[in-house]
Amino acid sequence: MALRLNLKLSPGAAALAVLFASPLWAQTSAQNLQGVTVTGKAAPVLDIDRAGVGGLSQTLAQTPQSVTVLGADLLAATASSSLSQVIKLDASLADSYNTTGYIESLSIRGFLLDQNNNYLRNGLPVSNYAPVALENKERIEVLKGVAGLQAGVSAPGGLVNYVTKTPQAGSFTTASIGVDSNGGSKVHVDRNTAWGSMGVRVNLAAEDLRTVFDRAEGKREFASIALAAKTSSTTKISADLEFHHKKQPSVPGLGLLDTNGDGVADTLPASNYSRLNLNNQSWSQPFEATSTNAQIAVDHQITAYWSSHLGLSTQRTVIQDRLAFPDGCSTSANAVYPGLCGNGDVDIYDYRSENEERSTWAWDANMKGKLIAGGVVHTLNLGLSGRSARTDLAPKQAYNFVGTTNINTPIALPGDGTAGDLNTNSRERAVDAYASMASDLSKSVRSFVGFRTSRLNRSSERSDGSRAIAIDQTVTTPWAGLSWSPTASTLFYASWGQGAELEAVPNRPTKFVNAGEVLPALKSEQTELGLKWQAHPRMLVTAAAFSINKPYADDQATASGVPLRIAGGKTARHRGFELMAVGQASKRLSVQASLMVIDAKYTDAIDPALLGQQVTNVPKTKTSLFADYKLTSLPGLSISGLVTHESGKTVTADGSVSLPAAWQLDAGLRYQNRWIGKATQWSLNVENLTDRNYWREAPTQYWGGTYLFPSTPRTVRAKVTFEF
Repeated sequence: MALRLNLKLSPGAAALAVLFASPLWAQTSAQNLQGVTVTGKAAPVLDIDRAGVGGLSQTLAQTPQSVTVLGADLLAATASSSLSQVIKLDASLADSYNTTGYIESLSIRGFLLDQNNNYLRNGLPVSNYAPVALENKERIEVLKGVAGLQAGVSAPGGLVNYVTKTPQAGSFTTASIGVDSNGGSKVHVDRNTAWGSMGVRVNLAAEDLRTVFDRAEGKREFASIALAAKTSSTTKISADLEFHHKKQPSVPGLGLLDTNGDGVADTLPASNYSRLNLNNQSWSQPFEATSTNAQIAVDHQITAYWSSHLGLSTQRTVIQDRLAFPDGCSTSANAVYPGLCGNGDVDIYDYRSENEERSTWAWDANMKGKLIAGGVVHTLNLGLSGRSARTDLAPKQAYNFVGTTNINTPIALPGDGTAGDLNTNSRERAVDAYASMASDLSKSVRSFVGFRTSRLNRSSERSDGSRAIAIDQTVTTPWAGLSWSPTASTLFYASWGQGAELEAVPNRPTKFVNAGEVLPALKSEQTELGLKWQAHPRMLVTAAAFSINKPYADDQATASGVPLRIAGGKTARHRGFELMAVGQASKRLSVQASLMVIDAKYTDAIDPALLGQQVTNVPKTKTSLFADYKLTSLPGLSISGLVTHESGKTVTADGSVSLPAAWQLDAGLRYQNRWIGKATQWSLNVENLTDRNYWREAPTQYWGGTYLFPSTPRTVRAKVTFEF
C-alpha cells in the first residue's frame, strides 16, 4: 500500500500553524510550563471516576447505573475524531445511518437516540442535528438505559453528554499537526492561560477533509473559548462558546438487490463497494453545517452541605442539506422499493433543502445537599429545568427524480434543483421539575428514588399553514434503585425506571384515518441488575443485565383502506447482558474491554408476522477490546490495538437477510520525548489494519428505506503534538 501523507493546509490551518510556531507564543507559554503534564495525559490513563450524566452524586463504582466515560486521552490514543469512531470503544453503542459527510446518529442497547432529546452538552440539552467537533471535549459520558429521571421525554436507549474542556491551573499550549493517507490534514491548538483572576482556555482547529470516495473532499473550521472565575470564596462563574463549520459532500448508502425480479430486494450485494460514492454527479453540492453553542453557569456553595447550580445555554445551527440520493429502482418490470434492481440499477433524486435553521434554548436550576432524618443520611437533588427548540426551514425543498445510474458503471445524470415540496416547521417547549434522593440505610445498603415531571408543548405545520399538529401533555417518569456493598470494593444493585415518548399522527388525511391526532404518551420500562467491582484503585469491572420494553405507534388496517395509527400498536423487548473492564491492568497495560449480548425482539404487534422477529440493525453480540502497552525497552514508546467484533444484525423485518459477522483491527504507536526542548508526542494510527470489506450497518429509516453502509477502508493517520 502506498502511503500518501500530503500536508495540504487550508489558509485557516496555515494561519494556525504560524500561530503555534510563533516564538513569542512559545516563550510566553513556557514561563509557566513547570508541573503541566498535558502531553503525558494524552497517554490513555483511563482514570475518570465520576460522571454527571446519571444525575447522582456517587462515584462510578458506587452508582447503581450503567455509565461509560470516554476521556480525551482515550479518544486521542485511538485517533477518534468522529462519533462513528467513538462508538467502537463500547460494545453497547452502535451506528445508525452514519456515513461520511453527514450528521451522525447513535443507538444504545439497540435503541436509536432521539436527535432532539437524548444529547446533552455540559448537562444541558442540545440538538444533534449538526456534526460534532471533539477538539474541545474533555470526555463523552454515556448513560445506558431509560433516562426519564435525567431527561424526561426521550428515547429509552440512554443519554450522551459532551463535557467540554475547562481552564486549568497554570499556563500551557499544545499544538498538533495531523495528516492521513487520503491526503487530509489538520492543525489543532489548545491554549490555557489567565486574564487576571479569570482562567481562559481556547481551542482552534482547521482541517482539510479527504476520503477514498470520489468527489467527497471537504473542510472544517472550529473555535471555542472557555472562561472560569471565582467571584468569591463560595461562587464560581463559567462560560463556554463554540463555533463549528463543516462543508463536505455526504456519501449515501446502498441497498439490497432484487435478484429474481419479483419487485422485492432481498439479497446483499458484494461488500466491495466501500469506495463507491453515488453522490458524485457534476451538480452534486456538499452538505454544509454551521453551528454555534454558548453556555454560562453559576455554582454557589450555600453551606458546607448544600450547593446550588444555575446553567443556561443556547444553540443555533444552519444546514444546507444537499445530495444526489439513490432511492429505489424503476427500470425492472416490477419496480423495487426499497432497494436496487438485480443488475445494480438505482434511481437518483436531486435533493436540496437549503437554509435549515434550528435553535435551542435550555436552562437548569438545582440544589444538592445532605440532611439527616430518622437517623439516616439523605443526599438530595432538587431542580427545575426548561427547554425550547424550533425548526425553521425554507418554504420548499427539492426532491426530483433525475434518472437511473448503476453501482457497477455509474453514469452522469442531469440535475434538477427545482424546489417543489413543502417543508414542515416545528416548535417545542418543555418545563420539568425533578427530584432524587439517595439514602444510606446502613453502612452497606443504600436506596435511590427519584422522579421527573415534564410539561411538554409541541406544534408543527407545513410552510403553507396546512397539516397543523399540536401536542400538550404532562408526563411523570419515576426511577428507583437499591444497592448493597458487602465489601468496600464490591457493589450489587437493582434498579427500575421509566422513560416516555410523545407522538402525533402526521396530518395527512389521505394516509391516516386519524390524521393529526395526538396519541397518548408511550412509556418505556427498564429493569436492571448489576455488579461493580473495584479490582484495584485503577481498575473497575462492571456487569449488568437489563430488560427494556418499548411500545411503538403502529398502523391498523381499516375497511376504507386508509390505516388507523394507534399508540402501542407494537412493543419491542430488549433483553441483554453487558460486561466491561476499564483501567490499568498493570503499570504498563491499560485496557478498555466490553461485551454486549442482546435479544431484541417484538413481543406484541398488530401484524402477527412481526411477533418474535428480531429488531433490525441490532447485533446479537458485540465485543470491543482496546489495549495500550508501554514498552520497558524504550521509555516513552507504547503500542495499542482496538479489536471489535459483532454478529447477528438482521436487515429485513422478517429476518430473512442478515449481515455476516464482522471484525476489525485498529492499531497505534505513540512515542513521547523532548524535541528541540519541547515535550513532544508522535503518534501513528491505522484504522482497519487488514483492510477488511464488510457491511457495517443496515438501518431502516422512518420512511421505509433500508440502506447499507460499508466498513471504512484502511486509513493511516499520523500526528505530532508539541507542548509549550
